[in-house]
Parts: sequence; C-alpha cells; structure tokens
Amino acid sequence: MMFESPDMAALQGASVLLTFQRVADHQPPQWPEGGVPKQLHLELAASDLDAEEARILGLGATKAATQPNPSGWRVLIDPAGHPFCITNMIPEGTYS
Repeated sequence: MMFESPDMAALQGASVLLTFQRVADHQPPQWPEGGVPKQLHLELAASDLDAEEARILGLGATKAATQPNPSGWRVLIDPAGHPFCITNMIPEGTYS
C-alpha cells in the first residue's frame, strides 16, 4: 500500500495507481440492473478462474446471481456491494 488514511487508500502497481475514497451514505450498486448504477468497472486477470474465484470468495466476496459468460469471466461482489470481474480473457503474457 502506498498511502492509507481513515478516508482514503492508494495502491501502486507496476504501471497503475488505484485510489479509493470513503463515501458518506454509500449505496451499493444494483447489478446488472437497478436504480443505483455501478461506479466503476474493474476486471482482474486470472489464469485459473475456479481457483481465483474460490480464493476471492474466501476473502469475503460473493458471487453475482447473473453470470453472462462464466467460462470467460466471473462477476463477483465485494463486501461493500461493488461488482467486479475476474477474467481469463487477457492476451497471453500480460499476467502470471
């Protein structure tokens, strides 16, 4: 972690910087449809979807009821209610 405070965190990777900020009265998005849209789209590369899904579920995520393409990506929901994807549909050599 590059920076952390009670209201913000920043993570730095090899070629990316992700920042997260606390939002008062946060309402989780309703995916795939609903009155509150998702606030971002995050896809994480995984060579073994089953193993990565099990690992992430063990960390507290849940699996979304709607799975448009489970052989290519899985839609998961973080503990705050944000949907995100894990995918094996990334060009070879860009992840390990």
